[in-house]
Amino acid sequence: MSEVPVPDKLDKYPHPQDTRRLIGHETAEKIFLGNFNSGRFHHAWLITGAKGVGKATFAYRAAKFLLTQGAGEGGLFGPPDSLNVADGSPALAQIKAGAHPGLIVLKRQYDTKNKKLFTVIRVDDVRARAGFFRLTASEGSWRVVIVDPVDEMNSSAANAMLKILEEPPEKTVFLLLSHTPAGLLPTIRSRCRQLPLRPLSETDMRSVLEPFSRTLSPDQVDMLLAMADGSPGKALQLLDTGGLDIFAGLLDILKTYPRLDAEKLHGLADSVGRKDGEGAYRTICELYPWWLSRMVRAGSSNFTDGQFIHGESDIMKRLVVAHPLDAWVDLWEKGNRLIKKSDAVNLDRKQVVLNLFLAIERMGS
Repeated sequence: MSEVPVPDKLDKYPHPQDTRRLIGHETAEKIFLGNFNSGRFHHAWLITGAKGVGKATFAYRAAKFLLTQGAGEGGLFGPPDSLNVADGSPALAQIKAGAHPGLIVLKRQYDTKNKKLFTVIRVDDVRARAGFFRLTASEGSWRVVIVDPVDEMNSSAANAMLKILEEPPEKTVFLLLSHTPAGLLPTIRSRCRQLPLRPLSETDMRSVLEPFSRTLSPDQVDMLLAMADGSPGKALQLLDTGGLDIFAGLLDILKTYPRLDAEKLHGLADSVGRKDGEGAYRTICELYPWWLSRMVRAGSSNFTDGQFIHGESDIMKRLVVAHPLDAWVDLWEKGNRLIKKSDAVNLDRKQVVLNLFLAIERMGS
């Protein structure tokens, strides 16, 4: 009953459901497995952390483990000591095909009318799985529900999920993924055991990215690590959408502040206005507020904390000297509002990018 995801921009990279090894989250796995072996296994887990840090990969790894317990595939020689599953397990093939009867994945669905994903997980998406929740688990078998992410549930869907968590079906485990748990219903948080996934260390990040970064120069790898903030998913997204070149272009535009390089700015805006510019546009919409917040953090520590990309700190210092940090925080908030509005009412991508950067230039007028 799990679903095959709509293809996305990262098809050339492993999907979380196919990843067999999870690097950097050994502590979280130990906590999860210890609770399972305790005999008092919690029915709902709120798996938190930054986007791309590995929450979905962890959830699928936990699901594979649970769906092979009590079905003749695991636990033959005492309590399991890892979440590893044997390669030949029939459950793995079923999960890969999106056909395992004990697993459902709740996520935003594809809107066939408008040819894009819905902006939220709707209450209808929860209700459509009512039959799964009413089923009785097979003897000795677990069932798993992954919500990816729970942050995207609208209020009606969240309340429907809360009712299920209050009276959970037997032997059913809920794995709720959240980028921003503080924004969830307190009643949902209170019914879950939180399991935070921390940003990966530089060593672990290099290990994860090694197969995908062999064509990059050492300087490019260092830039990618600095931009990814310990999130492998973010790093892969940046590679997939040309994020390194986009960020280098962003710095080139800003380094002439208070007047921005108009030719380069319009070149960047033109690139997102093309039919194939959606990926680049999304990357800019993530990099713009990310870099402003990065600059504010650096300025708050008088540029003594953090690892800077070549030439980046000089640009930051010029901007921070020109205006107080609270002015940049205000610009960050306005930029986020514009980006959110652009998604809600489908604003012209090129004009959104121009407005984001011209707002910086206007500060220097």
